[in-house]
Amino acid sequence: MSFYQNMFEKISAQTKPKKVLSAQIKSGKVAHAYIFIGQSGVGKKLTAIEFAKIINCTVNDFTKSHLGACGKCNSCRKIEKGAYSDLHIIDFQKQAELLDEDEKKPSKNKVIKIETIRYIQKQALTSPLEGKWKIFIIDPAEKMNAAAANCLLKTLEEPPARTMLILIAAHKETIPQTIVSRSQVLYFQPLKEGDVLSYLLINQGLSSDKAEKIASLSEGSLETARRIAENESSAALDLWLKLKNTPLCASDILDLSRLHSKTALETVDALILEAKKDFRLFPQKTQDKLESLFNYKALLLKNVNPQTVMDNLFLDLTETI
Repeated sequence: MSFYQNMFEKISAQTKPKKVLSAQIKSGKVAHAYIFIGQSGVGKKLTAIEFAKIINCTVNDFTKSHLGACGKCNSCRKIEKGAYSDLHIIDFQKQAELLDEDEKKPSKNKVIKIETIRYIQKQALTSPLEGKWKIFIIDPAEKMNAAAANCLLKTLEEPPARTMLILIAAHKETIPQTIVSRSQVLYFQPLKEGDVLSYLLINQGLSSDKAEKIASLSEGSLETARRIAENESSAALDLWLKLKNTPLCASDILDLSRLHSKTALETVDALILEAKKDFRLFPQKTQDKLESLFNYKALLLKNVNPQTVMDNLFLDLTETI
């Protein structure tokens, strides 16, 4: 077994990012900032947490062995339980705690705010309390608003000693170039269908036939596979069926686009998944719609106005029916 497989043996696939991180760990030259890019459900956050365990493990010397985190020392156990004082996972739940907000309150435009990034800056100025490194995982990093991103940039320009930032995002284009240029970018690939199938059989208790069908639709994402298995994709399916099959006037279409413009990229990704299901059954009828979805997604990634993109996308989808 290669040393990178040994060091990150708990992480499925992802050969390239595991090789890069393992080599840096063994050399003792890890970066102060990383961006983990890839679709949801492929192991980005798990890798970030395992990375934190390895570099803070108090038992194994990674410059002399190929072993991963021991899993038994105080640091490893606390990280596993989410109780390690030097590992900060910054997500919407954590932001709600920091800002005394109701995290469960519905919001169509959730963002990581500047106040949350200022919390990171304040914490980063202090030395690690328990371990060798203080680590901040920001997920989803693409949800930082402009003020938050500019605030984070100041920390990246002069990173405190023994402090690491790991940004988790679906697309590099959604992160400001000023932040990208000061970080090491690692790309995470979709999982193999067999890996998803094994997960479903072991963890979801599905029959072989159902697990195989879901794995084939998962696009290499465990999160998508879980969502399909738990019938949580119904909202996207309802929207897709409405656009495909329901006669809509222009005002109805524009109302729909306004409703979904604040979550434009997520909506388009969900529609692409539904369109791919149709494409497998009716390739000739679905090809144009699928191409339209990919083209409009590219515009969103180039920061074209989401309302304009969704107006035109929904009009195109209904016009091609």
